[in-house]
Amino acid sequence: MERKYYIIGGIVLFLLIVLGAVLLFGGGGGRQPKPQNVELTWWKTFEDPSNISELISQYQDLHKNVKINYVKKDIATYEQELINTLAAGNSPDIFTIHNDWLPKHQDKLTPMPAQLMGLREFQETFVDLAMFDLVKDGQIYALPLSIDVLALYYNKDILGSAGIPTPPVTWPELVSDVEKITTQDATGNFLKSGIAMGAAGNVNRAVDLLLLLMVQNGTEFYSADLASARFADQQNISGERFNPGATALEFYTQFANPGKKSYTWNDQSDFSVDAFTQSKVGMMLSYYYMIPVIESKAPNLNWAVAPAPQVSATGSKMNFANYWAEGVSKFSPNADVAWDFLKFITGRQQLEGYYEKHKLPASRKDILATQIPDPEIGVFAESVLTAKSVYKKDAGIFETVFLKMIDDVTFRDFTPEEAVRNAAQQINLGLRK
Repeated sequence: MERKYYIIGGIVLFLLIVLGAVLLFGGGGGRQPKPQNVELTWWKTFEDPSNISELISQYQDLHKNVKINYVKKDIATYEQELINTLAAGNSPDIFTIHNDWLPKHQDKLTPMPAQLMGLREFQETFVDLAMFDLVKDGQIYALPLSIDVLALYYNKDILGSAGIPTPPVTWPELVSDVEKITTQDATGNFLKSGIAMGAAGNVNRAVDLLLLLMVQNGTEFYSADLASARFADQQNISGERFNPGATALEFYTQFANPGKKSYTWNDQSDFSVDAFTQSKVGMMLSYYYMIPVIESKAPNLNWAVAPAPQVSATGSKMNFANYWAEGVSKFSPNADVAWDFLKFITGRQQLEGYYEKHKLPASRKDILATQIPDPEIGVFAESVLTAKSVYKKDAGIFETVFLKMIDDVTFRDFTPEEAVRNAAQQINLGLRK
């Protein structure tokens, strides 16, 4: 009887060994199973396919089973098209988001798997600003390929003719330079403007310029829980109690105030970029992406770029950022592969090759150090290290409210205090929804 049980036990053990071998080797004589084919679709704005084709090819060469389809989208319709596509259940696997879109679109994204990259690695790799914009509740929602920041574009001939040898370093210096440059005809029309600031409709990225001033001025934008706007409040800064938000707004709008010595801009002025390329204005603030626009519109213009002015020459520097980052759709059936691809293309070696074809300020700290000495991009690369941004629950609503706030002071005779108070009330309505 015992012998019978030994025989049965032996047979069972043999069958288990055979079954294990089949499961382990797929019945293929020890060969690993062929990886499943994966096809990813990537939506992105602005970027020509030629700039990123090498990144895609490098990944596909290492992962023969993966095919990545890149689709360039029109920025004018991109966000609405993305929302409609996601609602229809036919979303791209990877799509680009603006750095202030996460609060609005977080529910459409799936976070990066922690085993691919943890928070410590993210923080050590990318500039500090990325933690503020792209990480929520301890999870990473997007990876940036580059970071753009504001800088001061100036016409060397106009500044030289006004006896200004170097661009202003501080805002008080800028105001003084504006007064030296600005000239008007007998009817009050500007022959030369000092800087494109003061209004909203004809100044490129006017809200960003105002936010730069507010950030530098120490404005506290929200309560700690982000439940209410505070940029209209009196605040205690360095022992002094004042309203930094209203002060920044007053500074910005002075350039469109006929009652100020610094009056240099109004609603009759050309759009800021056109005025600059036509040598009608001495200075403007804009991003790195404006360089090819200027080169195209005015190839013979004698101009250069300097860091954005600061409150003082000795204080801590602060700048303002505007950039895009790549995230993975919540509805992608291949989210892990999509994230693996994004981690790969934001590696140092891959980004260095990408910047060789498409020069941009880096998102990685270890590459920024090599870009700072560069005569073309160094001003922007250095400024990335001190760049800030502002939380926006809905960027479109925020932009509309702040543009109106500028116009309320410039054209509707509101005081800066009234304008920021009204704007804060409008932002609060949005925060409560």
